[in-house]
Amino acid sequence: MKVSNIQYADALYESAKGKSRSEINELVANFVRILAKNNQVKNVNNIISKFKEIWNKKEGIMEAEVVSREKLSSQLVGKLINFVGRKYNARNVEIKSIVDKNIKGGIIIRVGDEVLDGSVSGQLKKLKSSLEK
Repeated sequence: MKVSNIQYADALYESAKGKSRSEINELVANFVRILAKNNQVKNVNNIISKFKEIWNKKEGIMEAEVVSREKLSSQLVGKLINFVGRKYNARNVEIKSIVDKNIKGGIIIRVGDEVLDGSVSGQLKKLKSSLEK
């Protein structure tokens, strides 16, 4: 029977929850040996990606990528954490901040497959579209 990447990731999550760091280190070493035995090491990046998705979902963690023209202040990061937490009902929000000098101003927030475009360019495009209707 072939085991899918999601099944590996889910098994790893179930085995890791509630364990100490040293127990998790040993668990991961054993897990890698199992992947090698089953000739699945080539899938390790996909398995890790699925594991991260499962972990975040079950632990109530929401990752948000925020793109802005300049580095965000800690006060603004705090407000974004609160906003994303409320909007997506997340217990814990992790913000990955990206500085992109190509946007004129404002911010773009990516959460999963959803994009909230609050950039100046995005707002101008929306305005232009509504005026053309």
